[in-house]
Amino acid sequence: MALTVHHYFPRNSSNVGDTLVAHAIQKALSKHLGMIQWVNLPVNERFEAGVPTGLRESNLERTNEEADLVVVGGSNLLEPRKPSKMVQPDKPGWGVATSVESLQRLQVPILLIGMGTGSDWGQPIRQYTPQAKLEVQWLHEKSFACAVRDMPTQQQLAQIGIEAECTGCPVTFLTDRPVTAQQNAWPLLVSLPPARLLKSWSGKRFMASAMQYLHWLMKENIDFVVTLHERADLDFASQWVPAGIERFYTEDVDTLIARYEQSRGTIGFRLHAALLSLGLGKPIVPENVDWRGRAFTHTFGLQDLALEPNKWGQFQQLKEHTQQLLQNDARLIDRLAKQKQKFMQQFHSFLNHATVTFLQMQRKPTRLAG
Repeated sequence: MALTVHHYFPRNSSNVGDTLVAHAIQKALSKHLGMIQWVNLPVNERFEAGVPTGLRESNLERTNEEADLVVVGGSNLLEPRKPSKMVQPDKPGWGVATSVESLQRLQVPILLIGMGTGSDWGQPIRQYTPQAKLEVQWLHEKSFACAVRDMPTQQQLAQIGIEAECTGCPVTFLTDRPVTAQQNAWPLLVSLPPARLLKSWSGKRFMASAMQYLHWLMKENIDFVVTLHERADLDFASQWVPAGIERFYTEDVDTLIARYEQSRGTIGFRLHAALLSLGLGKPIVPENVDWRGRAFTHTFGLQDLALEPNKWGQFQQLKEHTQQLLQNDARLIDRLAKQKQKFMQQFHSFLNHATVTFLQMQRKPTRLAG
């Protein structure tokens, strides 16, 4: 009989990257645990209306009644929220809507996987409020296994007394394929920087430089497609992306993966665009647009490849790295392949251990029969 797993994540997110991470988590856990009946539940109030949200209240009661296992992850759920976004009592100070009381009442084994922290454009990673700190600590105390997507998140948790493994984001291991040279007949993908950058003067300046980079690709007669990853990008792309450039947008994960399958690599202004390409065995040039991307490049030791927005001459460096990708540069491909293999081994080792632990503590052994 199939296990019933309640998965808490940003269920109706306007960012397809959130859905992609959930897809990768479910694929990986199904591989390790076997047949699973997935129940997707909203981890917080964002993108939801008129339904219970978070690991609390009626959702908690349902989980205690139905689930064999709870999974929380991934995306930026460990990012502390702005104080201005915590004006309502039911809105959490971080990405998971819960409470210490709710976590104390949880009766189901809980696995934490693929979560990370982050920040807005040009901002440092915030500290947790006292309440958020308690909730994060209790969530990890209740879990039987936890793995985060990058080292800065691991370090932030260590500051509040939490030990977590760092395995990389599950999207990076969507397939076991090594990173290899790609067909020249396929286009290069350039993931558009997020629209939220336009809220600041420095963000607008960076976006203008990104558009100049697109003009350069056109001038060099490079076949490329601009990919959008969030609904908010649609309006701004029509105003900023130069005329004549093909744009791709979908909220369907299978369609997204199919588009990335038929590409020769990705310029990753969006974190999950770069991770999806690695997950499919394709080369990337990562970009440190915010702490999501910066945390990834520092974890994978790719800082020297990544564009750093506040440094002089970065777009010239990006052009050089783009040429390396297009030429299937052996040093670039070998470097990416080694890093993917290293973290993929850590990821599956974590899941193997978590699976053994879960099966040992399974509270309804009869549901594993058959």
